[in-house]
Amino acid sequence: MAFLEVASRAAASPVQVLLVSTSAGLFALILYVLAIAVYRIFFHPLSTYPGPKLAATSDLWYVLSHLRGTTPNDILHLHNKYGPIVRIAPDELSYVSPIAWKEIYGHRSGGQPELGKDKKYHAGFGREQSLLNAEREYHGDLRRMLAHGFSDRALRAQEVVIQEYVNLLMKKFDEHGRNGTTPLNMVQWYNFFTFDIIAYLSYGESFNCLSSATMHTWVELFFGVARYHAYYQAMGRLPRSLHGLYKRWYIPKDATATQKLELELSMRLNSSDPDFPDFMFKLIEAHRSGKMSLNQLNTNAKILMAAGSETTATLLSGVTYYLMAYPQTLRKLTNEIRNMFSSASDITMVSVNRCKYLSACLEEALRIYPPSPATHARYVPPGGMTIDGHYVPEDTAVGIAINAICNSPLNFKDPDKFVPERWTGEFKEYEHDRKDAAQVFSMGPRNCIGRNLAYLEMRLVIANLIWHFDLEDVTPGTWRDQKIYMVWDKPPLMVKLKPVREKQA
Repeated sequence: MAFLEVASRAAASPVQVLLVSTSAGLFALILYVLAIAVYRIFFHPLSTYPGPKLAATSDLWYVLSHLRGTTPNDILHLHNKYGPIVRIAPDELSYVSPIAWKEIYGHRSGGQPELGKDKKYHAGFGREQSLLNAEREYHGDLRRMLAHGFSDRALRAQEVVIQEYVNLLMKKFDEHGRNGTTPLNMVQWYNFFTFDIIAYLSYGESFNCLSSATMHTWVELFFGVARYHAYYQAMGRLPRSLHGLYKRWYIPKDATATQKLELELSMRLNSSDPDFPDFMFKLIEAHRSGKMSLNQLNTNAKILMAAGSETTATLLSGVTYYLMAYPQTLRKLTNEIRNMFSSASDITMVSVNRCKYLSACLEEALRIYPPSPATHARYVPPGGMTIDGHYVPEDTAVGIAINAICNSPLNFKDPDKFVPERWTGEFKEYEHDRKDAAQVFSMGPRNCIGRNLAYLEMRLVIANLIWHFDLEDVTPGTWRDQKIYMVWDKPPLMVKLKPVREKQA
């Protein structure tokens, strides 16, 4: 009787019931998590692929890496440890084999559809269909509209505009450099240059960053938005209940710059068409005919602004840094440029293509410091497919981290060294490099439409820079150690530019 009385009191105790229930629930949760971990490590369809155990069991490895801003570098380290294929999440594989470019991103034969974009990688970009997230058919329509502004014919017509801004950049270098005594932040100046050009070629009106030597508000907002999207990609792998909280906490609050950009677009809509083929012409035409909403037009305009400017500025910063880090390479390039041209006016869209060593320097800079270093993941279609000789089940996310494939010792000898000669064939020890691995503008139907414009800007700027100035590095050697939040988080690149007063005259 005494036992039953004690048992009755214990059973009636709310605290005891709560403790027992909580313990049982916690134990069940632990068993559930352990069961999922065991399944994903030993029995999941991707269990045979190597990689860190934390990445195999949950998205936590990716989330932490992304929040730190180290994902492209972390993936490179994983490939150096595990090989050409690495499991970086429970349902995701990363590749550094050159053959994977065509298999993941290329045109598919037999009428097979392209691999769709993994939606986790475009979280936070809004619902409007755009160049970044549009389905295959609509993306093809957008490409055809934009091809008009990026054609060879358009580039020839745009050269006058680009040359004007190159000349203005050199003038500002001269003015603000004070005869080589005042260091200039090249990262900042290159951003002034590329954003001014893309604004003019898109809207017929410059941001006037170069003229004022100040950053346009929209440009400043862009870098905040880039970090927001990087964080949102990470949050997209966590429970949806956290997404709204993150948006309220982090999303940039200053909408003034975006509104100004939309106002400029509205003015462009109501203005007469420009004398040169700008990027927005066909998109505006589609809007006027009712084939594209104003929101879609605004979304694609902003993407063009960002993609057509920041990446080029990043490459210009990178090649400038590496030229100063390798003085013998800078001397060799200086000799080519100053012997090739008798005056700055001789440096044109056509003539600059004869500078073979300049082209090699740009290719090497694109390889070692790719402007878009992250993964642009796709998902495997129904039925699965074979990638790099291995079967991959359907709905698996697959991709190439551009920074990893371009800096992998599996593809390049001395990947950490800046060696333009690997692209010219001068040094035989680099003849086995897998140059086809460095597809920094991507491949297939969604490759970078602005590739030719980027090359033109890069060639003209670096050729003019070398022709006009002697460079003196005043930047710490750790400049390349950068975080990556969708784009490189670049510190100032300080350089003294000593004018060369028409040496050839």
